[in-house]
Amino acid sequence: MSDNKQNIGKQDDIRVDANDPSEVEYLHRQFPDKTHEEIKKAIQAAGPMRANIVAYLQRK
Repeated sequence: MSDNKQNIGKQDDIRVDANDPSEVEYLHRQFPDKTHEEIKKAIQAAGPMRANIVAYLQRK
């Protein structure tokens, strides 16, 4: 969900923003064995698409 209440468009659930601590924390809860830094590196390596990031983290 957008922190800016002026953004009333559809939420983009299929992308992950590495600069948003809440999105990194959400992935960290899904992969508790990974550090926040490892998750940020996975986002850089796999791109912003959530499915690609999850697949990347499952392989590592």
